[in-house]
Amino acid sequence: MRKALFLNLKDSFSLYAIVESKTFKPTLEDWSEDLLDSICDYSLIVLYQENIDNDLIKKIRIKIAFRNIKLMVFSNSITLEAKKSSLRSGADFVELLPLSDEELVDYLSNAKSLLDNSNFYNMDILNPFILSVQEILSMMAMLELEIVDTYLSTTPFHYADISGIMALAGEQKGIIMVSFFEHLSNRIISSIMGLPIEQISEDEQHDGVGELVNMIAGGAKARLGDSDWNFLLSAPTVITGNQHRVIQQKDVPCVVIVLSVDGENFAIQICLNLLSHNDN
Repeated sequence: MRKALFLNLKDSFSLYAIVESKTFKPTLEDWSEDLLDSICDYSLIVLYQENIDNDLIKKIRIKIAFRNIKLMVFSNSITLEAKKSSLRSGADFVELLPLSDEELVDYLSNAKSLLDNSNFYNMDILNPFILSVQEILSMMAMLELEIVDTYLSTTPFHYADISGIMALAGEQKGIIMVSFFEHLSNRIISSIMGLPIEQISEDEQHDGVGELVNMIAGGAKARLGDSDWNFLLSAPTVITGNQHRVIQQKDVPCVVIVLSVDGENFAIQICLNLLSHNDN
């Protein structure tokens, strides 16, 4: 059973109701910075704040960077603008208390359904992209990668600082997107260009991320060759800003591959119809 961490909610929710719902295995704690070390062990984080603290939401979101972990925030009062701000900071849900046990179970069931639906994708189409990024960063930046997580995305939002995007055209239409937090993107570009990180300008950052997604897509295309999964490439586009959103064709599945360089995560997102096949 997936695990959920309930923060600052020991006296608000019925532990019995959570256990009986058979949705998540609950752990109830009061918030402390020490919890950040183990926060990636949970599939759902439920945070109560009397006054919404977006800095804390951002801190949690950065710690779980790109992982398939849902963050639900509750408060006793919240305006529409404050709710939007919390969502921009990294919350997946922002709702009001108090809740009945039945309402809580409904929220937990919906979160569990989203997580369960993220398990179904075609791994075969992803391997050329994974091999491509591993080769590029190993050869050009002398960096080794670890695959941290792979899942079918259930949200259109991307909690990152910068993303490089390319449209995939031809018979197989879709997109590839590579997303970073700024420090890691600059570290990779610094390694490729042979420049100190502090000398990476905004233009060099944009150009570097654009070229990275171009090389990754090109490497995957070469590996797919003349197979039925081949595609054509467009020019790359770079977008910035926390919680940016990429408009994608409706009902086209998008798989997120979370990779790590020395403990810092980034993500490749592949959106193609062929990903809907369940070969797992």
